[in-house]
Amino acid sequence: MKKVIRSIFFLLFLSNALAAVEAQGLPPGVPVIVMTHPTLFQVKNIVEMYEKDIIPLPTLVLLGIFHEDELANPEEAKAYKDAAAYVKENGISWVRFRTISGRVKIDDLFDENLWSGQFREIFATASGILFTGGMDIPPALYNQGISLLSEPTTPARSFYEISFLFHLLGGSKNPAFTPFLAGRRDFPLLAICLGAQSLNVAAGGSLIQDIPSEVYGQKTVEEVLAAAPDRIHSGVYLAKLFPNDSELMMTFHRIRLGEDSVFVRKMGFSSGDRPFVATAHHQAIAELGANLHVTATSLDGKIVEAVEHRLFANVLGIQFHPERHTLYRKGFFQREKTGAPLNFNPLDFLQTHPPALAFHQAIWKWFAEAVSAKKL
Repeated sequence: MKKVIRSIFFLLFLSNALAAVEAQGLPPGVPVIVMTHPTLFQVKNIVEMYEKDIIPLPTLVLLGIFHEDELANPEEAKAYKDAAAYVKENGISWVRFRTISGRVKIDDLFDENLWSGQFREIFATASGILFTGGMDIPPALYNQGISLLSEPTTPARSFYEISFLFHLLGGSKNPAFTPFLAGRRDFPLLAICLGAQSLNVAAGGSLIQDIPSEVYGQKTVEEVLAAAPDRIHSGVYLAKLFPNDSELMMTFHRIRLGEDSVFVRKMGFSSGDRPFVATAHHQAIAELGANLHVTATSLDGKIVEAVEHRLFANVLGIQFHPERHTLYRKGFFQREKTGAPLNFNPLDFLQTHPPALAFHQAIWKWFAEAVSAKKL
């Protein structure tokens, strides 16, 4: 009974904190970036990058959105509560939150549904949208059974985000649907890691459910860690080997840029550049969704690292993580392995492996310029 009472008070606190921020409204004339999954970590990512001009906008509103059913998951509820408390305690008036309400069946995700009106309202206020990283997508959404290695632990999130992406871009699940971006073709949308996978599924594509076992035939953590660094796509394997060490380094590997990519066309890089990127995923894009094309891969060409949309010029899905604020901190240190000195600084790594730092920063410059061009 005490646990039930605590849970009720917990959710009431979160609802009140979010309502207090929601009630402030959105100021006219200021670019509004909508971001999914606005946990404390994700909000801090944007706040720190904005404060350090990595996101080079003079003004900004961040509107974090999530589905009300996510609050039934204690970990998710706490993450949102902590974000709301952080915003309130630090007086960050430019960060707001909004919940998506109601439930939609899987058969109705790719059509007009109960969420469509809410999606339209959010899109009408938005100057750009960020779809962030997270847990695995339920494979039923791309017509597969659940692999023993998949972890689809946030289905409420996947359902509404994939439906939202479908409303924005359309896809092969319902070719007759007119997507929102048909009326705003230059609208900027950046989808990161899970976001890129969700973008692909929304467009009608599928996923590799586990890279080590399905792509490289690896069965153990030790086999993964013994592979060449450019074939290791997640730091979770190091964490599994040393589960009591919370200060282990991020995982980085190099990627190959396509000549027709936004990285070459607009960001000034060469197709011969091989930038290191921060990586944290065990799944990846398999069959491509409608109107998507691959514009970056892993060094061996086996893993899709970026996709772009053929109809909408500023839609970019990336499998890596340029949004982590810890990439840009001089005083943040990690260990290369358990027992090693606490002396690995991600920023120093990016700086000493050009064009890695410039590559990460260029993505945010590109996104900010597109957002600024579309401010209301």
